[in-house]
Amino acid sequence: MTRTQRQIEEHRTGEACIEVRDAAARPCVGVSVSVEQETHEFEFGCVPPNLDAASETDRQRCHDRLGEVFNRIVPAGTLTPGATRLDVPNAVHLGRHGQELDRLAAGGERLEVWVRGECVGLGPDADDRAAAERAAALYTLCFAHPEVRAIVWDGFWDGEVGSQGTGLLRRDFSPKPAFRYLLKLIETVWHSRSNSVTDADGRFRFRGFFGDYRVVARAGPVATTALFSFRDGVEARFQLQLNEHKR
Repeated sequence: MTRTQRQIEEHRTGEACIEVRDAAARPCVGVSVSVEQETHEFEFGCVPPNLDAASETDRQRCHDRLGEVFNRIVPAGTLTPGATRLDVPNAVHLGRHGQELDRLAAGGERLEVWVRGECVGLGPDADDRAAAERAAALYTLCFAHPEVRAIVWDGFWDGEVGSQGTGLLRRDFSPKPAFRYLLKLIETVWHSRSNSVTDADGRFRFRGFFGDYRVVARAGPVATTALFSFRDGVEARFQLQLNEHKR
């Protein structure tokens, strides 16, 4: 495991416990349980493009693409209270960027990292594959840092004024490789799911990324579904009461 992977495991994941009980609050042993992450606690943000001149169909396409990758829509110029904004320089050197994160964090600052396509080499004459790899590497570096609370992408669509081909979507709203790389990172690599059966105490334990989860417990033909939140620094213990089977 690399240093970056170890940092992600240490700072972005934790242990959670689901306690499955019946209507009388008795532990349910050997019940099949599955959990899957719905969203991240960590904020993957994006500044939405101006779509005033776009058709309703194109607006919906853009909205759908935004929702595939990002869990926070950030109006231009917005800064979360208590966070220090760090704008990534064009053609960023990842090693020096990591040092800058450490320097700011040493002063006790919580960081919100802002990224544009120019930072990773997106543009009209870009090698889209190389830019995608740099985007993934930059996001990984920032996600691994314990004092980074959010990453915000500014410049989503090539049709925006002043974009100069640095967006994640082309003018026809088709995704570039960088979009797909970020989608795979956030929705697959940094995505938790687990399944097993409850132990002798009616408990199901798993390790996962902090965020919101859907849990499904099944005893015979009856399935019980619920949502729960799993947050950093908060005891991750959730009690689920099984639905009764109606004969």
